[in-house]
Amino acid sequence: TVCHLVCLFSGFRSAIETDKMANSWSNRVKFIVRYMYDYDGNGVLDQNDFECLAVRNTIMEGKGDWDPIKFEKNKTVMINLWQQISEIADFDKNGEVDTEEFMGGVETACKGKAYDALPEAFKFFIEAQFRTIDVDGDGSIGLEEFRYDCVSRMAYSNVEVLDEAFKKVAEGDSLSLARYKDLYAQFLGNPDESCVACSLFGPLPEL
Repeated sequence: TVCHLVCLFSGFRSAIETDKMANSWSNRVKFIVRYMYDYDGNGVLDQNDFECLAVRNTIMEGKGDWDPIKFEKNKTVMINLWQQISEIADFDKNGEVDTEEFMGGVETACKGKAYDALPEAFKFFIEAQFRTIDVDGDGSIGLEEFRYDCVSRMAYSNVEVLDEAFKKVAEGDSLSLARYKDLYAQFLGNPDESCVACSLFGPLPEL
């Protein structure tokens, strides 16, 4: 019936609008803050978050093993990233960066820029992040590694949405470091809600 068709169309349009909101540039930046940088979950970014991330990344890279040398390298990367974020986004200089401040800093430092033009500390972090996802150390992210990374951050009711996201970002059956870096830069800097990079971390929630 006409009513049935109208309801279907309305539902389809609503789903598209929801995806656009979730994939919007501002929502992506909020996602980065909440799910990737605000590790202690207190709602703001501070140095403690990045010291905790250094511990996390060292353990994940070592698959549970602890390597003090790798930790010192990871800690240097994370503290440098925090100092870079603080420099570009801690506008009131209170030692904390909230979501709005971070959004303003990323807009200045990353929006519309390719990976090579990103701040150095961001690039070091992105490469370190790739290593934590590449569990088998073969230089690329496979489907299983992609799924594991996604579910370590958020809850999903089915695996198909993760597999669909992986198909969008992968080249064949894997995601190379070069493509990961390019997509990460687009995730931070490309305002287009339909860009492939929106799927780099799986389906996004609307925040």
